[in-house]
Amino acid sequence: MSESPFSEDELNHLRNLFPHIGNGHVYLNHAAISPLSTRVVEAINSFITERHEGSIENFEGGMEILSSARKLAANYLDVPQNDHITFLGNTSDAISAVAEGFPWGAGDEVLLNTMEFPSNVHPFRALQPRGVKVVMTETPGHRITAEHLESKITPRTRLLSVSAVQFLSGFRADLEEIGELCRAHDIFFMVDGIQQLGAMPIKPQEAGIDVIASGSHKWLMGPMGCGILWLSERMAELLKPAKTGWLSVEEPWDMLNYDQPWLPVSQHLETGTPNMLGITGLKASMETLLEIGSKRIGQQINHLTNHAISQLTEKGAELITPTEEKSRAGIVTFIIPGISNPEETVNLLKQIKITISAREGMIRISPHFYNSTEEIDHAIEALTK
Repeated sequence: MSESPFSEDELNHLRNLFPHIGNGHVYLNHAAISPLSTRVVEAINSFITERHEGSIENFEGGMEILSSARKLAANYLDVPQNDHITFLGNTSDAISAVAEGFPWGAGDEVLLNTMEFPSNVHPFRALQPRGVKVVMTETPGHRITAEHLESKITPRTRLLSVSAVQFLSGFRADLEEIGELCRAHDIFFMVDGIQQLGAMPIKPQEAGIDVIASGSHKWLMGPMGCGILWLSERMAELLKPAKTGWLSVEEPWDMLNYDQPWLPVSQHLETGTPNMLGITGLKASMETLLEIGSKRIGQQINHLTNHAISQLTEKGAELITPTEEKSRAGIVTFIIPGISNPEETVNLLKQIKITISAREGMIRISPHFYNSTEEIDHAIEALTK
């Protein structure tokens, strides 16, 4: 079993960033929403104070925050182009922006699978009146592989979209393998990254990915209503203006010039006043994650999920999530014999300050880097009682 990369003192220091621990709250539901660290709250409060009693406008400070957050996101994704990072409202906004701006033709196909979260399905369903066909591939054993996907590819397949980590089963896709498949068939490759970014990095250029879409309120530990969109060079050049606003043009302060050129799509999707509170919080969270190191965060999450799998197996749970590390990230989903109503069980646990989740008749736990094995033991012991 993998070991924790943190010493006891290091882990205690990290745990001090999250006051809910001191309140006796065992929180293991980061696949739904993460708590905000003290650093994130302090950064947001500082911005609010400036708006409340400082210079109020503070355009310069806001632009510095935006620029720094863009650079941090590019650094985390290991991509050179800061200006290919766009801040949108959430994963759905990001996927919809690409779905709506892509130059579809009647009869074109987008390839999905039957495990996807609705954010990665509905934006494509909305294209059906334009003649776009949504093709679904089955997911035997709660897994999705390049082999499954290739069987559904046709000459009309234009784009393939998949979650890096599936919200229900916790299965982590082999993005490099799927990227190779897409390149071989000249298909654009989109990834819903919300269940992996923050837990384990995604390097889109190495994997041949064209689009990364992700909200920030799960493993990235940022505020709600703030998301990231990254576009490859070829996707940025291909997309057409579908979502625009006053900041979508080359000289937005030339306000009465209505005929000026659009900014490149990777920039003009930020259509108006940005969610500065969200971006400020996300910036502070990304600084913390990068400071700790994505490799060490991933090691700690593997350590915790390995421990959870071991304990659940001893208790006779039926595991849905794969046991091999390469095929999972931070989600462990399971069924415990005798628990006929997971929703009721989860609600009972909340009454004693243990937060996990129930999904589709199954139970899901999702620890982050600051959690401890003792917390997992406490939650599983309470759950199996």
